[in-house]
Amino acid sequence: MKQMPSLGKQEMDILKYVSTHSPITVRDVAQFFELEKKLAGTSVLTVMERLRKKGFLGRSKINGVFQYSPKIKTVDILSSKISEFVEKTLGGSVGPLFNYFISSFNLTEEEVKKLKDLAIRLEQNKDGQGGL
Repeated sequence: MKQMPSLGKQEMDILKYVSTHSPITVRDVAQFFELEKKLAGTSVLTVMERLRKKGFLGRSKINGVFQYSPKIKTVDILSSKISEFVEKTLGGSVGPLFNYFISSFNLTEEEVKKLKDLAIRLEQNKDGQGGL
């Protein structure tokens, strides 16, 4: 998987918001983050422009106002971050993740179902019956 530029928490928060509300103006994003996170509008603009320069956001001028939209799907960004975490933090082994899931008593029924489905898909892939 191609490594993406790093993202800080603030960048990720703004990127997620833009992804679910696009196309959207800086003013609209700033309005939300000023109320929710007490973040200044100029800071929001700076972060959004940084995300644009990193290739995460695109913008187009509509009626004289820039509208921002994601250029990369959030799920692809999260997959990249997880891959990076597994490689850098866990040394490439997903074993510690399995241990975490096993010891976590806070998993929802839906999360447990997804883990069971993943185990079935992994077993099928191992047997040559299908891919992930």
